Amino acid sequence: MLALLLTIYGCEGFLDQKPTKSLVIPQTVSELEGLLDNVNFQMNNSPSLIFTGTDDFWTTDPGFVAFNSIPDQNAYLWKEEIYDTPEASDWVVSYRQIFYANVVLDEASRITPESSVSLKKLEELKARALFLRGKSLFDLAGQFAPVYQASTADQELGLVIRTIPKITDKQGRATLRETYQRIISDVEAAEPNLPDSEIFPTRPTRTAAQALLARIYLSMSDFENANRWAKIALNAANPPLDFNQTTSTGNFSFTVFNRETLFYSVMTSQIFHFSNLTFVDPQLYNSYEANDLRKTLFYRRPTATAPGFVFRGSYSGDFALFSGLTTGELYLIAAETEVRLGRPSQGVEYLNSLLKFRYKSGTFTPYSGLSQAQALDLILKERRKELAFRGLRWSDLRRLNLNPTTATTLTRTVAGESYTLLPNSPRYVFPIPEDELKLNGLQPNNR
Repeated sequence: MLALLLTIYGCEGFLDQKPTKSLVIPQTVSELEGLLDNVNFQMNNSPSLIFTGTDDFWTTDPGFVAFNSIPDQNAYLWKEEIYDTPEASDWVVSYRQIFYANVVLDEASRITPESSVSLKKLEELKARALFLRGKSLFDLAGQFAPVYQASTADQELGLVIRTIPKITDKQGRATLRETYQRIISDVEAAEPNLPDSEIFPTRPTRTAAQALLARIYLSMSDFENANRWAKIALNAANPPLDFNQTTSTGNFSFTVFNRETLFYSVMTSQIFHFSNLTFVDPQLYNSYEANDLRKTLFYRRPTATAPGFVFRGSYSGDFALFSGLTTGELYLIAAETEVRLGRPSQGVEYLNSLLKFRYKSGTFTPYSGLSQAQALDLILKERRKELAFRGLRWSDLRRLNLNPTTATTLTRTVAGESYTLLPNSPRYVFPIPEDELKLNGLQPNNR
């Protein structure tokens, strides 16, 4: 039915064909909910190639050969050309999510609620669709558009903004400012109409929308708004997991849908993500102190002779790499933005409130008396450790590279050849897939 949905919504005059529409288009609130809940169509997935290009991990030469796709190999080495087909899965998955969200919004506008209860349910449904559309567009912007800078956002190209469920609707690329304005307006419009709680965090809540807004504004270096939304979300969020109460005896340390999860999503699966030849970056691993429980809960040595440690700390509870929203991330956003806004002692307090749950009981000494520069350096290091393998490192590298004091040069060696990604390189923006360039006449990204 969903395949037919794509076909039918791409046809001219579809909305006049009532008999066909009634056969293939979800029309009730529960049917439209099912469309947004469809895990098989990756409604809770996020891009993975941006993780492939980060310094969270490294792989051996045999591990690189075993990568299951050419795009993964090319992204790992930051090559000019990434894809080996006219399509790109990261682009397709996110725009498919946007398409389904637009279908729901379009069909929901035709439903007349019969009571106040059904009206509330309908408004929640539309809010879910807006949340997912905004999140998907944000995921795309972090990969296929430049990092946001207010001074140049009107001159930079953003994304194709789709707000109607018509796959034949040709549009050009909006500006970067217009792209982020749409992202924010969607999520802000969703926030007041989302429920305070859901049975499963695969559905967004008000707190999830607030957390997403904090993440979005941080990526834009809008510290005032990131700080505001992080604090609002923390008022309703569950406390962080106490890692002293987490026992890991197998391949994975955490259970799915744990209390810290505000919204559940995972990166699209790639085989190398769970290869025993893919290891955490040694510098990152060595940055954890001996009493830091994350060192053992996040990582394990696969064999006695392995040259490094593999990741096992996903909040998905299995091999899939969690990319959703958590209470821990909110504490770090609040901490960083407090410091950047000239309140280092308050920022360190937020950091201490998180770290006391991450160290062995009785071993953590709260930080105090730090200067603004010292506090920011500490918080960025803790953000690196807490959010490893979450798909957030690429966004952090992009925004932190704008300041020479926090810029990072990435290097890798494969088969004896060295590869380098310089700060602010155009290769921090992925190429738009070839079929989109040809079919829609889009302007390519500079690589």
